[in-house]
Amino acid sequence: MDAPSLETLRQEIDAIDGELHGLIRRRASLVGQIASSKPAGGLAMRPGREARILRKRLATHDGAFPAAAIYRMWREMISAFALMQTKNLKIAVCRPADQPGYWDLARDHFGCQIPMVAYESPAQVLAEVRANPATVGILPAPIEADTAAWWPLLASGEPTLPNVVARLPFLVMPNTRARDISAMMLARIEPEESGDDRALLVLQAPLGVSRNRIAGALAKAGLPAFTSALDQLAGGVHHYLLELPGVIADGDERLCGLEKALELNRGSVAVIGAYAVPASARP
Repeated sequence: MDAPSLETLRQEIDAIDGELHGLIRRRASLVGQIASSKPAGGLAMRPGREARILRKRLATHDGAFPAAAIYRMWREMISAFALMQTKNLKIAVCRPADQPGYWDLARDHFGCQIPMVAYESPAQVLAEVRANPATVGILPAPIEADTAAWWPLLASGEPTLPNVVARLPFLVMPNTRARDISAMMLARIEPEESGDDRALLVLQAPLGVSRNRIAGALAKAGLPAFTSALDQLAGGVHHYLLELPGVIADGDERLCGLEKALELNRGSVAVIGAYAVPASARP
């Protein structure tokens, strides 16, 4: 049997391209129907669901076509569909002049359609997100060496404060300039479960609290053990950022139990969000 000619193979590829384009248009039509059934003005992003979709695509992919390219295709579609539903959607990126990699992280995650604006400081990004519910913020991920951490600001409970809802990069791109950095995505929406998550708690205490004491209090309150803990001293108050497995709601009764176990008479415990564990970090 003769092998198919090049022209035959190219015609088949053209037919597949038509089918792919038709499926994308069909998906866009369904997204439009979903958007029309929602109240106007909300932010059309569900980072937990997006993580589930992308993990499934990566887990089921095989063959010579690069998995990173599959990821990029779906991320581009997800972001374009979000823009279809939130017309004034904008990404506010903390990208200091000496750290351009954070812009790359945001661009790789949100694609080429959603408008992005660079800001020099976390305070500027937070102000933009608080002023506009359709603005999403990208801030450097917390590290112990931070001299002016932004995350304690999320623990005040003010109504316009955003939550941490994702961590970037979800998948490291082969040609990225941002290989050694990570960022947090902040938005005025509630985090949702993806199946493999990290909740973020902030403890505020006038006096220092040991890691062992925190671990014991978490166990006493029925909360899982922390996977990481950072300590920042600001204004004479200690702020601890804890990452715990799962997603924890603001009204979770275990948070009151944690405050009691720590005897925080002049302190507090606050949930500031959660994120899906990136695919790059999974075994």
